[in-house]
Amino acid sequence: MPLPLADRYCPAQKNFIMLKLSRRNWNNVLIFAVLILMFVLYGIPQRLQQKMAAEHRLVPADAELLMVGFASQRLVKAGPQWQLQPAGNSQVDAEQVALAWQYSQLIPVDTVPMQSRVPVAQASVQLVGKSTPIIWLLYPGAEPANNPEQGPDTSQYLLQQAGQKQFYQLSREQARQLFLLEQ
Repeated sequence: MPLPLADRYCPAQKNFIMLKLSRRNWNNVLIFAVLILMFVLYGIPQRLQQKMAAEHRLVPADAELLMVGFASQRLVKAGPQWQLQPAGNSQVDAEQVALAWQYSQLIPVDTVPMQSRVPVAQASVQLVGKSTPIIWLLYPGAEPANNPEQGPDTSQYLLQQAGQKQFYQLSREQARQLFLLEQ
């Protein structure tokens, strides 16, 4: 007796990819699918973070500034406000100096290493939750290429984190604001 037409033609019975798995095997498939999904969701933020790591800053983006110590003054967070201690120059806005330290981005510069470089200023940056400060050294700008006898270029400064080889370029105004240099 021949089968009815409806029983002979059933798309589910075509030889496409037929997965007949036991309950245990389906559990394994689900476990691997979840693991792959977790890897993808974990890997995407890591990749984005690596791409953003090319950004150079005085203070890491995920850190909070607590105190900046200069040669004769300190910029301290007292409650919600910033204060310079001892209060010296009243023209300096402590809040603006703190914002400059927190959000300034740096421009990397290739320089010739010189043993005779002497910093004109130094700042010790203390971050919330960190026991060791970040030390930044400010150097006068590089000597002009066309006339080395002219001396250092005072319109530009070089900034270096202590213990690192990389130098960053700062304008005169940035250096004055960050390191409280005199006019």
